[in-house]
Amino acid sequence: MNNELQALIDLFLKILHLYSVISRKPKDYGTGDLLYFTELHTITVVARNHEINMTELAEIMGVTRGAISQTIRRLVAKNLIMKSNITNRKEVNLKLSEKGLIVYKAQESFQKEIFTFAGSLYERARPEDRDMVKRLFLAISSNMESRVKAL
Repeated sequence: MNNELQALIDLFLKILHLYSVISRKPKDYGTGDLLYFTELHTITVVARNHEINMTELAEIMGVTRGAISQTIRRLVAKNLIMKSNITNRKEVNLKLSEKGLIVYKAQESFQKEIFTFAGSLYERARPEDRDMVKRLFLAISSNMESRVKAL
């Protein structure tokens, strides 16, 4: 393996480590509830996909339906997400409560603050560079999904 490729791999592993550090520490987004990254990500996906059901949510997030059920149970208990269309237990739809909307808006502001640098890099990049980064992220995601399924 050449040195440049090894340096990229090391950088990617550092990013994964930093992500794991961030995801383990809960944060309050203005409601008094301490939320873990997975809970925050779930709130974000629900907000961006009006009346999404549990199966669709699990697919988008790349987790099992059982895992998403546990996260949703915690968020419902914290009054951040509401279930609708409960007449059909197999097709429960989800939406944010008023409290969940507060979290989502605070998270959007926080995300803009953190990723402003990425936006400016993206705007300055050539279309072929953007495509290459997208292909790289898709390949990494696909590889990781395959490894998770093999566990």
